[in-house]
Amino acid sequence: MPTVIQRDGFRVVIFLPPREHGPAHVHVRKAGTEVVITLDPIGIRVVERMRPADVVQAVALVEDNRAHLLKEWRKRHV
Repeated sequence: MPTVIQRDGFRVVIFLPPREHGPAHVHVRKAGTEVVITLDPIGIRVVERMRPADVVQAVALVEDNRAHLLKEWRKRHV
């Protein structure tokens, strides 16, 4: 479960196969909470206890780094 971005209290991780599967997505964690965000297209799959304001920030973080995150996801899942 490599951390690919760490910023402003958020940690963006990509789980590895065989446990993980498509579509391309990342897990964004902060203080014991999590949101799972798909990368193509950007979308929210699951929210676990994360405050709405933090979800908005997490989505913005993923949007700003989408190309990098897709590259990292594909590197680990192809």
